[in-house]
Amino acid sequence: MAMLLLVFTAFAQPVQELYKTANQQYKSSQFEQAAANYEKIIAQGYKTPEVYYNLGNCYYKLNKTSASIINYERALKLDPQDEDIQNNLKQANTRVVDKLTPVPQLGIIQWWDNMIDSKSSNGWGTYALVFIWLALVLFAAYFFTGLKKISLTFGTVFLLLSFAFLSLAFTQSNKEQTRDEAILTVDNTYVKSAPDENGNNLFMLHEGVKFQLLDQVGDWNKIRLIDGKVGWVEKEDFEKI
Repeated sequence: MAMLLLVFTAFAQPVQELYKTANQQYKSSQFEQAAANYEKIIAQGYKTPEVYYNLGNCYYKLNKTSASIINYERALKLDPQDEDIQNNLKQANTRVVDKLTPVPQLGIIQWWDNMIDSKSSNGWGTYALVFIWLALVLFAAYFFTGLKKISLTFGTVFLLLSFAFLSLAFTQSNKEQTRDEAILTVDNTYVKSAPDENGNNLFMLHEGVKFQLLDQVGDWNKIRLIDGKVGWVEKEDFEKI
């Protein structure tokens, strides 16, 4: 919340008023009105995990499954360790008809993904900044104190760590900006064997299911589900996260 207020203080007063109004409307169970105001805030470019989370809560209360999941997913991209977002997303997913079993991943790949997702890009960037400053302090100590060996050793280690954290910040930032995942927004649809209405029906998907976007041909997108199944759906049937 402190981060959100800090962001808003730098912008126009109407955005702060919209946020306050939306919060009051949510508390008063005016979920449609609150959602409309959160959408206005996002439309003006103020995309924070708090706003997406609150918007997801509104849509959840309105029984709009896909809309709630989309906004929880967007919030989680910006703040991957927030337990409230994780729990509400998990709760929203209980409404999804399709229960898919993920394809097992190699342990080291799973560990790497979890490690990157343990912090947002801002979080990794903060670590990088802290260690750069520590390295500079130690390099200064090398020139101005008698602790030359220990200052040089730890200064070099901290500098290398800052580069590593900076790399993780860029990697996570790319994940936050990449829009290669989507949520099905229609009640149900058949996944086709080819990007054509006359393609064979492979299987049916229902509202709220998440998938990865692989390719696009005209109005059709090739998708992959977490269980490994692949097929084609029309772009009007889903919304990118």
